[in-house]
Amino acid sequence: MNHKVIRILKELGLWKTFVIVMILRSPFDFLNSMLNANMLESFIRLTDQRDGDNLSRTFWIFLMFTLLLFAYNASVWATVAVKTDMMLHRRLRMKLLESMLSRTQQEMEEYSEGDWITRINNDVDKVADYLTAPINFMHSMIAVVNLVFSSMILIMLNPTLFGVSIFLMIPFFILSGIVIVRNIPKFRKNAQESFARYTNWTAPIVEAGDAITVFDGQDIVLDKVREESERIMRENVKAHRRTALSSAVTATSGMTGYILLLLIGNSMIGTKIKDFAELMKITQYRGHMMMGVMCVNSGINNMKTNLTGAVRVDEILNDNIK
Repeated sequence: MNHKVIRILKELGLWKTFVIVMILRSPFDFLNSMLNANMLESFIRLTDQRDGDNLSRTFWIFLMFTLLLFAYNASVWATVAVKTDMMLHRRLRMKLLESMLSRTQQEMEEYSEGDWITRINNDVDKVADYLTAPINFMHSMIAVVNLVFSSMILIMLNPTLFGVSIFLMIPFFILSGIVIVRNIPKFRKNAQESFARYTNWTAPIVEAGDAITVFDGQDIVLDKVREESERIMRENVKAHRRTALSSAVTATSGMTGYILLLLIGNSMIGTKIKDFAELMKITQYRGHMMMGVMCVNSGINNMKTNLTGAVRVDEILNDNIK
């Protein structure tokens, strides 16, 4: 987690609460991976053995455990995580308002009206999105736990196939998660700054539309609004292109690895792999490892996108402290 985000959480008194939520939610993906892998292995083996009675009983057992797991996750999400997210929004906006009210008029004028509006609205939302929105820091940490424990089980099941998986995974992850996305924060920051200028030029239309018309200022204002709108679009498109390219590289890694794993694993059946059911179990753990990598990769992309908001919010809070 970025140190600026940690500082904001501590400033709001939510750091410990956020850590507790993260700990409570962290086992979900791994336990779900275990259920899926063992369920598939059991179903394939029992089907091959034509054991219909045990197949039916096994189905109900796995269904019960799956429902309990999702009920646990939903309970944690509904009772703790959502409330934490709501407190984050409320406390952060109040903190920014307190910062504004404690400033002199000269200090307030250091930032434009549009900049203040952008920071107290869009940037606050980005801070919350960095932490709890789908596929951001919280989900990335859950994915890391799943990735680590699924890797440990895959090593125990078949070190060779684990090595093949890692050999393909690491270069693609470095390319998609580090190299391709490195300029995304810059593009998002430029877009946020353009949005602040856009707000500055749209405010007079609402507040002094008649005066603008009287002095024939419509063309000037509209040209500035159009200029900033196009700049926002260009910067966002650059960021979206990098994100899409990163996702494509990760997907390519996943498909290539899956095919290679099946080819090599098929040659091991009867020697290092017991049967087809065990091979499918191995592919499930490898698949969940890959899902973890993809989630972390997407999380990195989204965190880089939303970090611009955290930086701009922290700038205000820190400036006020100093």
